[in-house]
Amino acid sequence: MTHGFELHCDPNQVPNNLEINWDGGSSFHLDQLTKAQCKDDPAIPSPAPPAANFDTFIGTGNGRLNGVSGATATWTFTDAGEPGVNDTVLLTIKDKNNKVVLAILVPTKLTKGNHQAHK
Repeated sequence: MTHGFELHCDPNQVPNNLEINWDGGSSFHLDQLTKAQCKDDPAIPSPAPPAANFDTFIGTGNGRLNGVSGATATWTFTDAGEPGVNDTVLLTIKDKNNKVVLAILVPTKLTKGNHQAHK
Protein backbone atom coordinates (compact mmCIF):
# COMPACT_ATOMS: atom_id res chain seq x y z
CA MET A 1 0.00 0.00 0.00
CA THR A 2 1.18 3.52 -0.79
CA HIS A 3 -0.46 6.78 0.18
CA GLY A 4 -0.06 10.51 -0.14
CA PHE A 5 -1.99 13.34 1.43
CA GLU A 6 -2.39 16.98 2.30
CA LEU A 7 -4.97 17.24 5.08
CA HIS A 8 -6.03 20.02 7.45
CA CYS A 9 -7.19 19.78 11.06
CA ASP A 10 -10.23 21.87 10.03
CA PRO A 11 -12.21 20.00 7.33
CA ASN A 12 -13.41 23.36 5.96
CA GLN A 13 -9.85 24.47 5.22
CA VAL A 14 -8.86 23.30 1.76
CA PRO A 15 -7.31 21.59 -0.02
CA ASN A 16 -7.81 18.20 1.63
CA ASN A 17 -6.36 15.45 -0.51
CA LEU A 18 -5.79 11.77 0.19
CA GLU A 19 -4.85 9.06 -2.29
CA ILE A 20 -4.29 5.43 -1.34
CA ASN A 21 -3.13 2.76 -3.80
CA TRP A 22 -2.81 -0.98 -3.13
CA ASP A 23 -2.75 -4.49 -4.59
CA GLY A 24 -3.30 -4.83 -8.31
CA GLY A 25 -4.15 -1.20 -9.02
CA SER A 26 -6.90 -0.56 -6.46
CA SER A 27 -7.23 3.04 -5.33
CA PHE A 28 -9.15 5.39 -3.06
CA HIS A 29 -9.33 9.13 -3.75
CA LEU A 30 -10.80 11.45 -1.14
CA ASP A 31 -13.58 13.76 -2.35
CA GLN A 32 -14.66 15.21 1.01
CA LEU A 33 -13.00 15.27 4.42
CA THR A 34 -15.93 14.84 6.82
CA LYS A 35 -14.12 14.58 10.16
CA ALA A 36 -10.68 15.67 11.28
CA GLN A 37 -9.03 15.60 14.68
CA CYS A 38 -5.45 16.60 15.35
CA LYS A 39 -3.98 15.73 18.72
CA ASP A 40 -0.69 15.41 20.52
CA ASP A 41 0.06 11.94 21.87
CA PRO A 42 2.55 12.36 24.75
CA ALA A 43 4.02 8.92 23.95
CA ILE A 44 5.15 10.12 20.49
CA PRO A 45 8.26 12.32 20.25
CA SER A 46 7.73 15.86 18.95
CA PRO A 47 7.44 15.76 15.15
CA ALA A 48 10.14 18.22 14.14
CA PRO A 49 11.17 19.56 11.76
CA PRO A 50 8.93 21.29 10.96
CA ALA A 51 7.55 22.21 14.37
CA ALA A 52 3.90 21.25 14.89
CA ASN A 53 1.54 21.23 17.86
CA PHE A 54 0.21 17.75 17.04
CA ASP A 55 1.56 14.37 15.94
CA THR A 56 -1.63 12.40 15.28
CA PHE A 57 -4.26 13.01 12.60
CA ILE A 58 -7.55 11.11 12.86
CA GLY A 59 -9.84 11.48 9.86
CA THR A 60 -12.90 10.26 8.02
CA GLY A 61 -13.97 11.03 4.50
CA ASN A 62 -15.96 10.15 1.42
CA GLY A 63 -14.44 9.37 -1.92
CA ARG A 64 -14.04 7.15 -4.95
CA LEU A 65 -12.93 3.53 -4.87
CA ASN A 66 -11.46 2.61 -8.24
CA GLY A 67 -13.35 5.58 -9.71
CA VAL A 68 -16.73 4.69 -8.18
CA SER A 69 -18.26 7.23 -5.78
CA GLY A 70 -19.74 6.29 -2.42
CA ALA A 71 -16.67 4.81 -0.72
CA THR A 72 -15.55 5.85 2.77
CA ALA A 73 -12.25 5.83 4.59
CA THR A 74 -11.21 6.25 8.20
CA TRP A 75 -7.60 6.64 9.20
CA THR A 76 -5.09 7.60 11.85
CA PHE A 77 -1.70 8.87 10.70
CA THR A 78 1.10 9.59 13.16
CA ASP A 79 4.25 11.66 12.72
CA ALA A 80 6.95 10.40 15.09
CA GLY A 81 9.70 12.67 13.77
CA GLU A 82 12.42 12.25 11.21
CA PRO A 83 13.21 10.28 9.14
CA GLY A 84 9.73 8.70 9.29
CA VAL A 85 10.67 5.15 10.26
CA ASN A 86 8.45 5.33 13.37
CA ASP A 87 5.47 7.02 11.66
CA THR A 88 2.37 4.80 11.63
CA VAL A 89 -0.89 4.29 9.78
CA LEU A 90 -4.26 2.77 10.73
CA LEU A 91 -6.73 2.63 7.86
CA THR A 92 -10.08 1.18 6.82
CA ILE A 93 -11.64 1.67 3.39
CA LYS A 94 -15.20 0.57 2.59
CA ASP A 95 -16.91 0.42 -0.77
CA LYS A 96 -20.28 2.03 -1.56
CA ASN A 97 -22.02 -1.07 -0.09
CA ASN A 98 -20.15 -0.62 3.23
CA LYS A 99 -17.97 -3.70 2.58
CA VAL A 100 -14.41 -3.44 3.91
CA VAL A 101 -11.97 -3.59 0.99
CA LEU A 102 -8.79 -2.60 2.83
CA ALA A 103 -8.07 -2.73 6.55
CA ILE A 104 -4.90 -1.99 8.49
CA LEU A 105 -6.20 -2.51 12.01
CA VAL A 106 -2.96 -2.43 14.00
CA PRO A 107 -0.72 0.66 13.95
CA THR A 108 1.73 -0.20 11.20
CA LYS A 109 5.07 1.55 10.75
CA LEU A 110 5.86 2.98 7.35
CA THR A 111 8.36 1.00 5.28
CA LYS A 112 8.95 3.95 2.94
CA GLY A 113 8.16 7.64 3.08
CA ASN A 114 7.42 10.05 5.87
CA HIS A 115 4.37 11.67 7.45
CA GLN A 116 4.94 15.35 8.27
CA ALA A 117 2.73 17.41 10.57
CA HIS A 118 2.76 21.17 10.01
CA LYS A 119 1.33 24.06 12.02
